[in-house]
Amino acid sequence: MSGKKQWLTLVLAWLLGVLPMVAKAPCKTADCDSCEVAVLGIGGQNRTWAGYGGGALQVSLPVWEHLHIQSGLQGLSSGVMTGLIHVQPVFPVKKGEVFADVTGYYGGFYKYGVSEWLAGGSVGWRNEHISAQIGLSVRWILDRDSSDKVVEPVDPFYRIAYRLKAGGAPWNLTGGVANYSRYQVERAMEPVFFLEGYYRLGERLSLIGELNIKPTGMFHLVASWYGFSAGIGLSYRFAL
Repeated sequence: MSGKKQWLTLVLAWLLGVLPMVAKAPCKTADCDSCEVAVLGIGGQNRTWAGYGGGALQVSLPVWEHLHIQSGLQGLSSGVMTGLIHVQPVFPVKKGEVFADVTGYYGGFYKYGVSEWLAGGSVGWRNEHISAQIGLSVRWILDRDSSDKVVEPVDPFYRIAYRLKAGGAPWNLTGGVANYSRYQVERAMEPVFFLEGYYRLGERLSLIGELNIKPTGMFHLVASWYGFSAGIGLSYRFAL
């Protein structure tokens, strides 16, 4: 299958999975967190791909009051299509909330004929400012021209973040360290340092941005001591 057909297949599969959830999500009252759709332009630099650009489409859905789904697709000019989905059951506690996170990830590196799939599960806790989670993941790396595959059976999965302001503020910044971002999942010893933020332009519309820095290149090799990616875009919040 050609790279373009693979990209189209992945986009259609994502839409078929997300759109029915949007249609059925019972998020109809102020008691339920708002749904959100976001579009970002993305650029970055590393020694493997040099400079590159692309875009991303993201959806966040509170399917029920205590079950949230976050999903996104990213396409890059370097011949890479990635997708990530998080399913999070949330359990309020006296100070903050405890949550579980089930993650599925796909990365298609079409220029090299390689794709990778990952499944992970983690648990965590968060309040208005602090979030921490830890879990395990399994990764499969496939070669388009071979039946061989590489399996990484167990790898830690973690994220620690600090949010500057409490929820509902007109602007906010969140920074931290993890071995994954929305569109990349690294090994535990290869952290991603991130900074995310938003600025509300209106009741429903926000300007959003993100910056990721990691000391690795493609396939977890140190092709450049530090590579970075940055994104800026708009998000729109609504209730169904």
